[in-house]
Amino acid sequence: MLSLGGKTFVLLVLALILTALNFVFNKTEWGYSRGYVTLKGEIISTNYNRVILLDKNSKLWSLRLRRNQRIYVSDGVEIFGYAKGGKIYVKKLQIERNFLQKFRIKIHNFLKGRFLKTAKGKFAKKLGSALIFGENWFSKKERLKISHLGIYHIIVISGMHFALFLTFFFIFPLRWKLRWKLALLFFSVFTLFILFPKAPAYRAFISVAIFLLASILERPYNALKALLIAYSISIAIYPFWMFNYGFWLSYLATLSLILYYGVRKTPEQDYFGNFLGKTLGLEASVVVMATINPILVYYLKYISFGVFLYGFIFTFVAEIYIFVAVANLITLWSIPPLTELQNWIASAFEFFYRVLPDKVYLTVSKPPTWEMYLFVVIAIFICFLPLKRSLKWFLLFGFLIIQYLVFL
Repeated sequence: MLSLGGKTFVLLVLALILTALNFVFNKTEWGYSRGYVTLKGEIISTNYNRVILLDKNSKLWSLRLRRNQRIYVSDGVEIFGYAKGGKIYVKKLQIERNFLQKFRIKIHNFLKGRFLKTAKGKFAKKLGSALIFGENWFSKKERLKISHLGIYHIIVISGMHFALFLTFFFIFPLRWKLRWKLALLFFSVFTLFILFPKAPAYRAFISVAIFLLASILERPYNALKALLIAYSISIAIYPFWMFNYGFWLSYLATLSLILYYGVRKTPEQDYFGNFLGKTLGLEASVVVMATINPILVYYLKYISFGVFLYGFIFTFVAEIYIFVAVANLITLWSIPPLTELQNWIASAFEFFYRVLPDKVYLTVSKPPTWEMYLFVVIAIFICFLPLKRSLKWFLLFGFLIIQYLVFL
């Protein structure tokens, strides 16, 4: 049975209460207006020329920028535009960046420029932008097919990527805890200066950072504690992530794996063990899908079987790509054989993307909210049960089948 310890448990509960109160008193909601408006705030999400602004009154707005306007998460802005409900078509834009933000953008753009010089083809550039820099430049049509294939989670930087980054440092026989220190330095620089705030990536970073600190200090590690700490810190800094279903997908997927496999290793650390489990990752896939499938159905309104049919193929190719990309990132894409290998792997990913049919999904009606919550809670409860893994896997697999039957 899982054990957090008395004092630690009390502190974590208090942290959860404080973050919940912070969300209540700083609750964000979508703004609504008609006509011309002037707003000040911070950019919290970007996707093509569409970005999300959090204004000074904790209101969220969906901005439509002109194609030549480049903006980054954490930019402070003042905008003037025409509002239609929660959307604002920006006419004038003024950007304010502090020293840290300018420094981050300079590092990000330098590395992104090095990558783009060596990437061959539009798809390779889009894939690398997603898997290395966390930027989604796929077109709407491409994103739709990726979703229907059931592989959207693969191109979003999350725990899987951090697992592979961590594995990269495991291959070096370094002594005196140098491996852990170098890994912690890499993760800190990568997350804080190369990426921009993304809920799943920051959740994974905090969990892995706690694991690395525990290894350096030779202290016991508890993955469930780390996950609760990551949740508290994330929501305390970014209360609006309570509205981000990507954050909840990452958080609940990780929680289910921790409850299922145990608390001594972070899912990021034991990724290969999970991935090479029953039927090449089917075990971990069932555990995760049984938990997050109700949320996916609720928001996307379709069920994709691609995660089981194609998941292994794309995950395997993406793993190799990310592993090689880490070597290229550290060497600034200055070793031609490595850059060529990265392009070849990107071509393999594109080949499977092009030739595999995406007719592996079924459109369903949006389930009631209570039904979504109920299915998630039951799946988490099954993962929590003190049973043998084989029996829990059987129960979760059966429960997933029941979900499909209900949704269909």
